[in-house]
Amino acid sequence: MRLRGSAVLLLVGACASPPDPAADPVLDRLRAGEAPRELQYDKNPVWTAEIAEALRENRPWKSDRDAFAAIVYFAANLGHDHLPVVEGLLRSEVPESRMRGLLIARLCTAIEILDLLNRYAAELLDSAKPEIARVALGAMGHRRAQGATEAILDYFEASDDPAALRALGRIWEGAGESPLRTAVHLVAHKLTMSPAATHESAEALLRVMSDPELEEFLSKWAGDKFPARTLAVASAGAKDFPSARGRKVHEAFLANPDGDLVAALLLTSPHRLDRAAVVPLLGDEREAVSTAAAGRLESIETGLRPDLPADPAARERLLKKWRERR
Repeated sequence: MRLRGSAVLLLVGACASPPDPAADPVLDRLRAGEAPRELQYDKNPVWTAEIAEALRENRPWKSDRDAFAAIVYFAANLGHDHLPVVEGLLRSEVPESRMRGLLIARLCTAIEILDLLNRYAAELLDSAKPEIARVALGAMGHRRAQGATEAILDYFEASDDPAALRALGRIWEGAGESPLRTAVHLVAHKLTMSPAATHESAEALLRVMSDPELEEFLSKWAGDKFPARTLAVASAGAKDFPSARGRKVHEAFLANPDGDLVAALLLTSPHRLDRAAVVPLLGDEREAVSTAAAGRLESIETGLRPDLPADPAARERLLKKWRERR
């Protein structure tokens, strides 16, 4: 009897209609302006196509989270046939659509998207629309859109927006020889060494220089009280600055005649300063520098962040300890 029942069930199953391929709950929710969590777990060209259509028609999403999740999925899975959609977003007169196109351009690694950024850089970098321009600069810097360099320089000349220099620094970091890199280097150097120096100009300069150029710059300026010295040190200590280069800059500036700068660098630099570069400063005549050097050496030994005791006597004992051990 049990076998006969199983046979009946198999027969009923064989005669039943196959599942309807159109019955896709994820697709239904996408059409309703939602981006369900299932997007994270599968790659479905039908879903990608639906998101493309929603972006092309500028359909509203139920929330910012839904819009962001859909764009992330689309950027990860778009194909060559979806490029016109991205191009349309980048050229749209609707600011929100342009912003979505720029987010896709930032997230997608396809070379064709980079080509679109380069091609429409001048349109995207409109000084009359700074909100869009700054998002575009972020995307260009992230994607290292070297073909957008001239448009970025033109935008900077028209707007004086320091974000343009920040983008150029990232675009040309470690990029090798090029007339455009040289032009960026000259602009960043001229501005950094002028009274109008900014964090962005100093960061761009430190990023775009080749290794020999950096060595020459540090040999000339790390021991000088030039006005932008604090900007250079701060830029080299930024969280997203290349660690090896940042460490080289900070160690070079330990020779600066500005005692306050050196003491602050010893106590706050996020880089693992070489012990050999710190030990000589224990004999520095500037009390703040020698004490900070002892604090950094204590940090190197313990692995804890540099700190100095609040009690003057305790600071003196710390300095004495490290002078005896050097």
